[in-house]
Amino acid sequence: MTFLHLVGNEVTKMLRKRRFQVVLIILFAMMAVFAYGEKQASLALARQIGTSNWQAQLQQQISHAENRLHSPFISNAEKAVLQATIKEGQFELAHNINPSAPGAVSFMKSFMDQGITLLVPLLVIVIASDMVSSEMSGGTIKMLLTRGVARWKVLASKLGALFLLIAMLVGAIAVSGYAVSGIFFGYQGWRLPVLMGFQTTSTGYVNLSHVYTVPQWEYLLMSYGLGFFVSLCIGSLSFMVSTLVRSTASGMGIMMAALIGGTLLSVLATNWSIAKYLPVVNLQLSGYLNGSPPPISGMTFPFSLAVLTVWSVAALAVSFIVFIRQDVMG
Repeated sequence: MTFLHLVGNEVTKMLRKRRFQVVLIILFAMMAVFAYGEKQASLALARQIGTSNWQAQLQQQISHAENRLHSPFISNAEKAVLQATIKEGQFELAHNINPSAPGAVSFMKSFMDQGITLLVPLLVIVIASDMVSSEMSGGTIKMLLTRGVARWKVLASKLGALFLLIAMLVGAIAVSGYAVSGIFFGYQGWRLPVLMGFQTTSTGYVNLSHVYTVPQWEYLLMSYGLGFFVSLCIGSLSFMVSTLVRSTASGMGIMMAALIGGTLLSVLATNWSIAKYLPVVNLQLSGYLNGSPPPISGMTFPFSLAVLTVWSVAALAVSFIVFIRQDVMG
């Protein structure tokens, strides 16, 4: 039995479980809800301000951020975000660049920028959590191992199938985002300019000396590429948990708790420097593209890439060591 045949068999089994199809249905439904909500929010803002002019709307957002900045009840991390928002908004006004130009492509960009830390990883967890645990608990893994296939090859085929499904998921996010949001915003916007190069520290200082523009399609390639990388990392961690825990529900619960806990740490534990070495705190890679301040001081783009890579490699190493050594035939 060749390795490609094993991978194809694993993909077929996952598709037959209909878990992936359910994820796609949920994804398309969420896209419709989010696109409709964003459309209604933009209309409400236009009614509130009394104009649909984007400069007036952006100036209103800047004024709102400046007012919030003087509140004594916000944290230093929130102040850093507000200061970055103000500086970037002022730069966009000065250079006549609309950061929220309507269009399906703009929606795709916003969706990945916002969903890379929680929503997209959650969808990956749903797919990855039973790659091994379901067959261990059901006993079907014994049938495959009795065919004389090496254990490492069996596990590698499952990992290859998972990575293929993750690639399909990221592709589905892009296609559904474009197809569904275009109904509300139109299908234009591929060549709109997007600002990059904002360098924001955790204290809120924004360096504008390296700012430049790229067409929106180029930003999309980078954003979705980073989203794919984050999805692979979350998939690797979920794969390890699926190997260690025989219950799919338990594995899914562990990963979801870790993901939500990391999101809370990014907001509530900004002064705990050790937290920056946790993988779930480093998921906001697209924030380095748009100049968002890092959640914890000392975090940089290479640092976050290194942390996620090390954790992923370690997780896969643990998965193979445990699977090869554990008793699955008893």
